[in-house]
Formats: sequence, C-alpha cells, structure tokens
Amino acid sequence: MTETQSTPARLPIGSADGVAFDVVAWGPAHADVDFSVACMFEHEVAGAAIAGGLLELDEALGKQLTRLRTDGFFGGQPMETLLITRPPAGVTARAVLVIGLGEPATLDGERLRQAARVAMREAIRYGARSMAFAPSVLDAGHTNNAGLNMQEVMLDGMLSALRTELALAAAGLTARPALQQCTFDVGAPRLAGAAESFAAAFEGLFEAD
Repeated sequence: MTETQSTPARLPIGSADGVAFDVVAWGPAHADVDFSVACMFEHEVAGAAIAGGLLELDEALGKQLTRLRTDGFFGGQPMETLLITRPPAGVTARAVLVIGLGEPATLDGERLRQAARVAMREAIRYGARSMAFAPSVLDAGHTNNAGLNMQEVMLDGMLSALRTELALAAAGLTARPALQQCTFDVGAPRLAGAAESFAAAFEGLFEAD
C-alpha cells in the first residue's frame, strides 16, 4: 500500500518516564501496535447502536464481542476484561484487550481513569512496546461527555499506572516495562482538537506535580 493509504495521521502529546504519548486517527481494529485496548459498556445508550471503531473491531472479530456480551460471557461490567491473544487477520494489533465500562448512564471520570489505569497495567504485563487506547464512549452513543474531563482523567490513569510499574521495577520486584509508545485512538475529524486537548491536559498534570 502507499503511505497515504497505510499511514494514519499522528500528532504528539508529550513524553514521560520513557513513554511517548500521542493521538492517531485510527480505531482499535486498525491500530498498528502490540496491544490495542477498547472499552465496552454493558449496553449501548438507549436508542443507539454500536458504531465507529468499536463496531469495526466487533466486525473484524466476527461479531464475537457483541455475541459474548449477549450470551453473558462478557457483560461489560466495570473493569471486567477480555483479552484476545490470537486476533484474526482483520485486526492489525498483536493482541486486543476489551475493558468493561458498566452502565452508560453512570459513567463518570473516575471510571474512565480506572479503565485507563487497567489498560496501561495490562499492556505492561503483556510486555508490549506499543499500545493504543480507545475509550469507545461515543461508539456506544454516549455523547454528553463535556463534564468528564476525559483527556485529563485518562492521562492521569495511564501515568499513575506507569509510575507504579516503574516503582516495582526499581524495587527489583519485576522487570522494567518495555513500553515506549502509548497512543489514544481518535476519529480523523477530531484529531487536531483532540491532540490540543490532550497536550494541554498533559502539561497541566505535570504542572500539578
């Protein structure tokens, strides 16, 4: 494929503790990383259908995500996880993790922070050098997100988990994380605005330190 066909737009956020953070215009099925993470509610918002990157991931997995949820094998409860270590050819990542977000009506910033923390921790435990994270809330019809401070809470969750793993490594209790790149998935029309918001949140977190 040509570069324009295969290389999505990528914008930087910042670097911390040996990990570069950025945003890329792709979805969890097409993230070219070792470890791609998506989130999933117990059900979509009333009147909405699964859409966007989460729909693409479900379709690439033979609709197993929605089937497992319907059949009760994966309920999408808060911080419930589903790890796919042998994704089919339609998925670019080497492994996929799905994290439950629970009931969409009760979503808050703390739950997103926890999901980001779980994503970072599990990527490190997997031994990933690169990871991508998609909160997937818009894909479930959850559009009222202005009060969630999504960029700040997700970055805070990622950084706190990363620092915990580094502290364990410094104490000689585990190997140092191999992770070098952490990407947030975003739709192409929102890329520039998302990068600006993430960069501001990133800077604000370090000013708070």
